[in-house]
Amino acid sequence: MDVRKYEVIIKAAECGSLTRAGESFGYTQSGVSHMIKAVEAEFGFRIFMRGRAGVTLTEEGRSVLPYLREIVKWNERLTQTVGSLNGLISGTLRVGSFSSIATHWLPQIIKRFQENYPNIKIEITEGGTDALEEAVEDGRADLALMTYQPGLHLEHHALCVDPFLAILPQEHPLAGRAEFPLEAFNGEDFVIVTHSYDYATGRILDDYSLKPNIKFTSRDERTIFSMVENGLGVSILPELVLRGWEGRVVKLPLTPRVTRELSICLPSFADASPACKKFVGYVKRMVAPDGGVKDVPETEKA
Repeated sequence: MDVRKYEVIIKAAECGSLTRAGESFGYTQSGVSHMIKAVEAEFGFRIFMRGRAGVTLTEEGRSVLPYLREIVKWNERLTQTVGSLNGLISGTLRVGSFSSIATHWLPQIIKRFQENYPNIKIEITEGGTDALEEAVEDGRADLALMTYQPGLHLEHHALCVDPFLAILPQEHPLAGRAEFPLEAFNGEDFVIVTHSYDYATGRILDDYSLKPNIKFTSRDERTIFSMVENGLGVSILPELVLRGWEGRVVKLPLTPRVTRELSICLPSFADASPACKKFVGYVKRMVAPDGGVKDVPETEKA
């Protein structure tokens, strides 16, 4: 089944540009315009409104977009299933991930996975909690590597527990301690991760009734690290995020200990594509309980 025209429409809706959508598939803008006009003629209504700033979906376009995603998704799964039955797994796997996981886990996992399954193309999308959940729910990602949290409407498979650490400027009065008591955050100038990007830090403050002086917010953990390094406040970040980062900061375990559960989240493992199931197997076998990555021999397929 040829669904490329639907893939182009989906890409144009996501990036708001016919030119960029065409570049993703090797088409010119005029080629994309012709393709979209043909679909609009077939459907009997306009899918996009064209403007100087790019394209936006019409009301009708927004209505059909979820169905186009489903057609593309199930066509991909059909292609993979047919290939699997013939002894060849191929296709595209779309992985959503926190940036810290994309940095510390995915390169090693993908390297080993590709050695055994070179015909599977992997697309990585990085984002925060809300963005990753939405990407999996609406089919833009097949799975996400992220924090499991209560109320998440996805199937999840736990991978490891990642502890949170206090990060302080080197000159902070408590920097010499072996541990940082949570209550010591009260009244401290604090740099926090943007709430919609990661709810974990805000939940810690709420769960322990902590009242720091929240001075700055950022969705980028590296920015938060740099602000702490320059004496603008203290913060709480996961150990995996901080792994390998060195600077003029002190990292201390929290008391009491606070952790997050890093998981594979997807709509349904039973309904997942062959490529997705294989990749999930690799992730589960290669991620160690301490958040490190173990190797899987090249000849040993997960």
